[in-house]
Amino acid sequence: MNGTIRIMGSHNHGDGTPEIIKETANALLEINEDKYVISYETTNEGNKISHIIEIDGTNFTMIQEGAVNSTLVFGPGKVYNTDYHTPYGIMKMSVITRNIMAELGSKKITAHVQYELLMDGSKVSDSKVRISFIPD
Repeated sequence: MNGTIRIMGSHNHGDGTPEIIKETANALLEINEDKYVISYETTNEGNKISHIIEIDGTNFTMIQEGAVNSTLVFGPGKVYNTDYHTPYGIMKMSVITRNIMAELGSKKITAHVQYELLMDGSKVSDSKVRISFIPD
């Protein structure tokens, strides 16, 4: 099913001015059993970036592939450790889910998550993101 994805988020790095993220793109929704999979593409500085978001009610996964590759997994009380692949090398990244909520409906799908982000063991931000998918 085709639709529009809207992503709004912020990363508070502790300097008093959160980094705000806003993104809107055409997206495709596939429903596999109880898992909702949203895929879309963006372009940053001429580089194509593929995104996949998987939501299964109490957990969700965000996958990004392009110049920088990452996989983030969120779940209630979950700590997820992963490698963050950049053109400059691999960094160890950890995500600590603080709060998560998803609403899965036929007219709209939303997911909200608050999390702490660590790079190589050091806290880099308190973050939150809201994802909305609205079918065409």
